[in-house]
Amino acid sequence: MPTGPAAAAAAPSSASRRTPGELRRNLRLMILVMFILLVGGAVGLLTELRSAAFEKAESATAGAAYLLEDNLGRALSTTDVIISRMVIVVQEHLAGRIASGELLRELASLEASLTQRGNLLVVDAKGDVVAANRPPRGGGTVNYAHRDYFTAHRNGAERVIGPMVLGTYSQAPVFTVSRRVVAPDGSFGGLVVVGVDARFFTDFYNTLGLGPSAYIGANTAGRIMLRQPHPEQYVGIPTPSNPVAAAAAVKPVGSLLVHSPVDGVDRVVSFRRLAQFNVMVSAGMAVEDILAPWRRTALIIVGAVLLVLLGLGGMALTTFRVIAREEGALASLEEMVRARTAEAELRADEARQANESKTRFLAAASHDLRQPLQAAGMFVEVLAGQVEDDPRKVKVVERLRQSIEATNSLLSTLLDVSALEAGKIKPNMVAFRVMPLLAGLVDQIEPEASAKGLAIGVVPTSLMVSSDPVLLERLLRNLLVNAVRYTETGRVLLGCRRRGDRVVIQVLDSGMGIPTDKVDAVFEDFVRLDNPAERSGSRGLGLGLGVVRRMAALLDHGLELRSVLGKGSCFGVVLPKA
Repeated sequence: MPTGPAAAAAAPSSASRRTPGELRRNLRLMILVMFILLVGGAVGLLTELRSAAFEKAESATAGAAYLLEDNLGRALSTTDVIISRMVIVVQEHLAGRIASGELLRELASLEASLTQRGNLLVVDAKGDVVAANRPPRGGGTVNYAHRDYFTAHRNGAERVIGPMVLGTYSQAPVFTVSRRVVAPDGSFGGLVVVGVDARFFTDFYNTLGLGPSAYIGANTAGRIMLRQPHPEQYVGIPTPSNPVAAAAAVKPVGSLLVHSPVDGVDRVVSFRRLAQFNVMVSAGMAVEDILAPWRRTALIIVGAVLLVLLGLGGMALTTFRVIAREEGALASLEEMVRARTAEAELRADEARQANESKTRFLAAASHDLRQPLQAAGMFVEVLAGQVEDDPRKVKVVERLRQSIEATNSLLSTLLDVSALEAGKIKPNMVAFRVMPLLAGLVDQIEPEASAKGLAIGVVPTSLMVSSDPVLLERLLRNLLVNAVRYTETGRVLLGCRRRGDRVVIQVLDSGMGIPTDKVDAVFEDFVRLDNPAERSGSRGLGLGLGVVRRMAALLDHGLELRSVLGKGSCFGVVLPKA
């Protein structure tokens, strides 16, 4: 299990990987968020644009109503002044101070002063037209006694602004402005009236550009006084439940959204009240006209959002397909890994069983072979006592003794290997002085070294170490035996060096040395170097340093090796200082 910096570096990498299922969920969430943002943004934008369209319409109709108020107010004021002047002329005529010819000349002059098209008429107390600049189109005598404004003047009204009617003289839709004439005796003497042609405001309406279903108009006494466009369609139409008139009765200026009672069209209407003439003017834009540009913009925005959503959906579909393929490939790979892992575990289990079988076999074989070898050793000793007088036989018995000892050493090594691999050896770590152990080892190996003519010694030391003395002794014995085996001349030396809080026990020899390419391999099992000892008959299996490696690992001690070919080697065991 990795630990330390390597594991810390690997952790973010493994945590940052996402499974296909997680990628699919994240992608769906991202698409949902983008869909909400796009649709929500489009709805919010369209709502703002719609509000802006109505605000613009309200501003446009308010401006139109203001212009209409100004235009109509000036027209009514001018007309009223002309009518007032004509009333004085008529009253002078009734008093006999002005002749009929002078009356007609004044009438023609004042009619020419009108700022808009219209007919200036003088009506007597019976309702007959007694003075006009031109005759009526229908001919004959014209009587206005049936008109509402005539009745109002007869009942005492000074000035009347009348609703739109079909003019008798012009045969066109007109609204009237009239004033009462007082006879010399103070009674009702008639009236002066101007029929203002409603078509005079057509050009004014066309300049406003409010839309095909827009209108401008004026109301008086609950009836239509002026209406554009197509004024002839609204002659004599009453508006008893006009919501705009109701609003104007409360405040003089304002705007509202209404359903027109006249033509049934929904409009944004702005109004203004001319209190001096008892007239309300208004201008309205149809909701359909207001929203027409907004609808075109909405179609463009909705189309763009749909295109983006289609593109997003296509990308998401492609990505889902890629994820699905990767998920399938990953599933196949995981299945393959599981199969290979199961196979590897089976092979490892088989290898472990084979290794355990080998270890058990080596232990059993080594143990069983030692008894006959011990018996053979006793027989050799008996035989040696009986052939002392024959040098040739003594030499043969000595060779036999060496062979038995070599075989016994091999079996001891095999037993050590099997015991170490089986995990049957448990170290007993204690603190002890290392010098007695080193001296004892030298004493044990000295006969073998002396037989080869080698000097062997130990460097005195007072150091204490922490280890298992029995296992450490066996480890060092193998190193000493190996040093004596591969050294033909010179000496073998055993000693210690202090290295910080560690101690290095070194075995130095003046033997043949180890080639550079063999330094890492000598601690492996069954590795043997070519040496004279093999030719002398004491050939080993190459397990001695393998046992050293296993024991060092069991004790958690380090191993060192320095060697110069032809000059010797230095093996070191690194262990803690007590």
